[in-house]
Amino acid sequence: MTDFLLLTLYAPLASWGDIAVGETRGSWDRPSRSAILGLLGAALGLTREQQDDHDRLDAGYGVAVRLDAAGVPLSDYHTAQTVGASIVNKARPRTRAQLLGRPPHERETILSRRAYRQDALATVAIWARAGARWSLSELADALRRPAYVPYAGRKANPFGAPLDPQIVSSETLAGAFAQRAPAPRGIDASRLDLRSDARCEIAHDPIGPADGFSSGLRPFRRDVRRDVPAHRGRWQFAERVVEVALMEARGAPLAGGAS
Repeated sequence: MTDFLLLTLYAPLASWGDIAVGETRGSWDRPSRSAILGLLGAALGLTREQQDDHDRLDAGYGVAVRLDAAGVPLSDYHTAQTVGASIVNKARPRTRAQLLGRPPHERETILSRRAYRQDALATVAIWARAGARWSLSELADALRRPAYVPYAGRKANPFGAPLDPQIVSSETLAGAFAQRAPAPRGIDASRLDLRSDARCEIAHDPIGPADGFSSGLRPFRRDVRRDVPAHRGRWQFAERVVEVALMEARGAPLAGGAS
């Protein structure tokens, strides 16, 4: 049996990141690995400068996401100040504050397009790997009393339901997810576009012999995602392989939180 930490991530508006190109800021339909690890880091009180601890989070835990409701896409537009590329190449500002500290005549305004998901809902499973810095119980306690306010991808996006961290035991990843109902407590399920069993996807990190359990799932495709937090301070991300499978059966909600 393996312990899994389960979380519910629901927000009226969420933005789960994508490759940022120019003025466009997209959103994947499910929480990225970097978003989930960032959520754990914020709960633990880690700053972006604590790169060694972020590396331990990345190396010490596996992540799986059950997409219960992808949400409705929404685009928003913002104006943002910047300076021309030639000035950036010459001055090489290290922060946005330094960039905007340039003389007014050097600044320009651009239109930024940002993507969100409305009423997006996902269930997350986390398992500890060999040498993990924090136990799952410590992560659960930190999520109940986070050092920094958690949010759904952007600071303007508060969660609409408690994260409700719970630790469950199972022989498979599928069995762990079966112990968590899709609709969070206190949320009207009728407002959510919950996916049926036939459409509900589980995307997870590859599971090997060292993990000590099997997925209990049959992946039907592999995605490549650039969402490994290679360096938090420089906002750099690396690629990883994600295995995607369809959930075969819904589970009943836990009778109570287990930790």
